[in-house]
Amino acid sequence: MINKAQLWTADDMYRFARDNKLGFNLWGAWLQKLHFKVVAESLLDDEFAVSSFIGRHTDYDDDEGDEIEGGQPMPKFFNTQGYYAYIITNENRLVYARWRPFFHKVSSIPLNDIKNIEPITHIIWGHVRVESLGDNFSVFWTKSVVRRIAKRIQEGVSDIKNGHLYAQTTSDHMQGFSQPISGQPSSEPSPEQKIVYDSTTMYEKLSSAKLAMEEGLISEAEYDDYKERVLGRK
Repeated sequence: MINKAQLWTADDMYRFARDNKLGFNLWGAWLQKLHFKVVAESLLDDEFAVSSFIGRHTDYDDDEGDEIEGGQPMPKFFNTQGYYAYIITNENRLVYARWRPFFHKVSSIPLNDIKNIEPITHIIWGHVRVESLGDNFSVFWTKSVVRRIAKRIQEGVSDIKNGHLYAQTTSDHMQGFSQPISGQPSSEPSPEQKIVYDSTTMYEKLSSAKLAMEEGLISEAEYDDYKERVLGRK
């Protein structure tokens, strides 16, 4: 079992990736922190990262790269879309982003939407393919880092499928991460078992609701109730 952290800030996320050898690059440290800043600013209320990593990103729909069996592009260092910051969150999302001077790109995938994780390594370099119900992409880096990244994502998806979810109430955040449910299942589903992600539009829904609350269109109580329903907790 991989240890999981509570990473709230861009610096925390960057430091975790560096300390765990998950794509740290000394020469691009300042820029990679900006990528993580975009990720951190996109988090929902009470959401934090439990793992973070850095890699060079390639969308499957991108035409760049050499073709391999199956018609998918083979990423190489200089034909990727550049460095991205990635995190796995306590709300069971894989969030990834890239900072740009005037346009930041951020996307997220519910972990239970991921259907395939395939690390492909060569003598020095490698990449891990991530296929989901929405986005399909590769994370490129050295083969040892790629294997560690793949393991992080695989464990996150495995925890979802086995019912060992990260998500918990705000009060639980101060007590550590939720533990696997032991013993016989009860007749009433637990709050963790009831969590169902609507789609990749979850972030947009909550962002719109939060903006409405800040503009006084809805109350904070109404926003909290809506958030609980979107996250499947009610």
